Amino acid sequence: MPQLTNNIFDELIELVQGEVFIDKLRRYMLSTDGSIYKVEPACVVYPKNQEDVQHTVEFANKYGLSLHSRGAGSGLCGSAIGKGIILDFTKYMNKLIKIDYENKEFVCEPGYKFGELEVELKGKGLFFPPDPSSGEYATFGGMYGTNASGAHSVKYGNVSDYVIDAEVVLSDGSVISLKKIMETPVSELPVHFNNIANIYLNNAEKIEKFSYPHIKYNVAGYNLKNLVHDNKLDLRKLFGGSEGTLGVVTKLTFKLHDKPNFDSLVVAFFDDIISSATAVQKLMPLKPSGIEIMDKSLLNLAKEQDESLRDKIPDGIDNVLLIEFDGETFEECSQLAAQAQSILKSENLTEKAYLAVSAEEKAKYWAVRKAAVPILYKLKSSKKILALIEDAAVPIENLVEYFKGVYELLGRHKVDFVVYGHIAKGLMHTRPLLDLKDPHDVELLKAIADDFFELIHKLGGVTSGEHGDGRIRSAYIKKQYEPIYDLFLKIKEEFDPFHIFNPEIKTINDPYQMMKFLRYGKDYRSKDKGEKQLVWTESFEDEIEKCHGCSKCTTVTTATRMCPIYKFTRDEMAAPKAKANVLRALISGAIDNESLYESAFQYVIDHCVNCGSCHVECPSNVNIPKMAMEARARYTEKFGASLEKKLLVSAELAGRTTRKFSKFIGLPMKFKPFRKLGEMATGVSAEREFLTFKSKSLLERINQTEGEGEKTLIYFAGCYASYIEPDIGVATVTVLKKLGYKIITPEQHCCGLPMMTKGMVKQAKDKVKQNLKSWGKYIDEVEHIVVSCSSCGLALLKEWKYLLASEEIDKVADKLIHVSELVNRHNITISHPELKLAYHMPCHLKIQKAANSSIQMLNSVEGIEVEDLKSHCCGMAGSWGISKKNYDLSVEIGSSMIRKLNGSDAMIGVTDCPTCRMQMEHLSEKEIKHPIEVIAKCMEENQ
Repeated sequence: MPQLTNNIFDELIELVQGEVFIDKLRRYMLSTDGSIYKVEPACVVYPKNQEDVQHTVEFANKYGLSLHSRGAGSGLCGSAIGKGIILDFTKYMNKLIKIDYENKEFVCEPGYKFGELEVELKGKGLFFPPDPSSGEYATFGGMYGTNASGAHSVKYGNVSDYVIDAEVVLSDGSVISLKKIMETPVSELPVHFNNIANIYLNNAEKIEKFSYPHIKYNVAGYNLKNLVHDNKLDLRKLFGGSEGTLGVVTKLTFKLHDKPNFDSLVVAFFDDIISSATAVQKLMPLKPSGIEIMDKSLLNLAKEQDESLRDKIPDGIDNVLLIEFDGETFEECSQLAAQAQSILKSENLTEKAYLAVSAEEKAKYWAVRKAAVPILYKLKSSKKILALIEDAAVPIENLVEYFKGVYELLGRHKVDFVVYGHIAKGLMHTRPLLDLKDPHDVELLKAIADDFFELIHKLGGVTSGEHGDGRIRSAYIKKQYEPIYDLFLKIKEEFDPFHIFNPEIKTINDPYQMMKFLRYGKDYRSKDKGEKQLVWTESFEDEIEKCHGCSKCTTVTTATRMCPIYKFTRDEMAAPKAKANVLRALISGAIDNESLYESAFQYVIDHCVNCGSCHVECPSNVNIPKMAMEARARYTEKFGASLEKKLLVSAELAGRTTRKFSKFIGLPMKFKPFRKLGEMATGVSAEREFLTFKSKSLLERINQTEGEGEKTLIYFAGCYASYIEPDIGVATVTVLKKLGYKIITPEQHCCGLPMMTKGMVKQAKDKVKQNLKSWGKYIDEVEHIVVSCSSCGLALLKEWKYLLASEEIDKVADKLIHVSELVNRHNITISHPELKLAYHMPCHLKIQKAANSSIQMLNSVEGIEVEDLKSHCCGMAGSWGISKKNYDLSVEIGSSMIRKLNGSDAMIGVTDCPTCRMQMEHLSEKEIKHPIEVIAKCMEENQ
């Protein structure tokens, strides 16, 4: 074998068109997935095409390196990590190749995401039935590799039931089509495949009759059942669930299903788990499309997060079943739901079985179920829910005995746990709460898993029902399949003679494997060696370790805002979870403390633009933006801020000092050559229009105190409405006066948010202190502090608390209100001659409670029609999009919103955010306004 040297990967870099990384940071970022494990690879490859995969396989063979295929990295079993080469398909090989609506099938690359397909199929009458809870961000390569299922698989089956064809790169670098092999008689196949067929044919009776448990949901080991039929070798279900151990899938063809026209949902609450299990047994003859269970721990957390669920989920109940029926008619679904309610009542199982009527109500319950795992990570304890025994499936008739066994087993080990899952499939996700930094709990891993296997095996079930075996359960495959385990080894040998494909998965028989390579093992230590720049009520280390790698932050559709940079680059470095990963590497000592100041580390941190979406939409509420601010602040503390950063945060200073002659400075800057010179000197993109200030500021247009109402407000206008577009400030004050308020607009200073995002924490603190001093006693006297800028609102509501801890800061947050929300409280009655508006919701408003306030306010005006553009981030991300280095990506991110804006028949575009407005004005010919400007004009016309 060729000698392994530090430079061998130079050869791989020359071979592939995609990207190859061997730097410590990139390797560490892909050392984890959604499991409890961490294995640092030797190399990370982002292939661009099938040829790249072939070259990588040949390279791995040449140097004896293992290969590990990776999709979203959302898997719970540790199948997407390993010591060799990680093949990540999410960055480039992520395309939908075609959809054939007539034949109801589609072709895609392995990195294509389920959520993207749902967008494509919307309104087309078709759907892909297997729907794992991670479906929005899971890839089809990963779903096929684990043979994933979901809430509706009890009726519709698993992913492998829908595969038509897959192209696979084998261990010698050759490519096969599973469909072509299936279409060729066994006798005409090459010797290699003939051998595989004979493994089955010589053991068919043993395989079909005696070796697999009589259970539909089983992804443990290899699926050899029906491997040869009609004299044809059908490998499709063998590869489905093989977890990348037999080859590398590079293209997939799946069939689609007609989407049912109607569905009904019965929500039934129970006092004990045995009643739920009995209910499922009674209801199965009705052929539900799905029955899901959630226990009290999950329900209580759901109620804490969503106020609208508090009245819908009774106190004191033990668990809830979501019982769904679907069909072609409303009557059919309604009748089945009524029958289910009747059965539950007549069998004395529960009196609390209700029909979820509205689509919104049904969606809320399903959303809680889909977010079950991440929600449970919010439990405030050193003990976390672990994917250890969460994937067992048993025959439905054994459900009651199964539950009794689980409660007895975990009670004997004195371990708390939660239960949820696909109970109609006999597939229950049982999650024990353990602290893997505690040596005692680490030892419990094997003890619990061993006892659990014996329980499940006795009940005729399997330990892996849909998530896969991975590192956590492969040790039980031999015990599960004692009569045919040697056939698994032979199959592995035929496909992978050099054992390069995920060699530690499926065919390794190490009883202690589950205890190795733990992300947080008994030897794990964390210590933050730096001086904290921000205020942390919880420790910085705890915040970092809250991220468990679920990968929801890699969603690329508009189902969530999440990270706009990741959505359009699909680069792991941009993913919010990458920030948590690299910071964990820092505090655990995996990388040196000085790495904080290296360019690669800062590159990861700078890919957070502080839109805030990931913090709010992360099911575990990991505060990635704040973590990034802390890291950036430490860098700035040591090296200072660049000229570009200083310029980008100086709107207030420029407005104060240059507004009287700003238009004269702006004259030559209308010409691009002058802006090019500025770009070379400052890094500000020459493509952006030069920002000028109005000669008269807001405070020169209004009195510091306006209005004579009994109720008093402070209006915090922000830099944009103070100096760049004072008309917004004037409109705000005008509207508030008409609503009967006394408005105080004290001396204005920047809210500090621009400085915070650039790591300039000291300067941001100074701005906060200046504002508080300016406001003085008014803070206690006023009813509200009103903002018209969504970013200023976020700063005052939340991010000032990152800078200073004081009673004043808390009062500001308590009294803060967005102007649109305040207007809505007055139920104004005004009208406007027919007017259509196109509204873009800013990221910083979307993550506040007042998110929909401006749409509601505009819709309340008779004659106004508002089109909600419902798009991604606008791409400006504060001042981020102003920089030359970010300009092109900024425009690309904003392209979806701009296409909708330009394609709308709306006369005016509206948004609450200054920088969103700048992007809209830059890329659209439409007039752009702030919502409060529209309301002010309507009020004036209605006088």
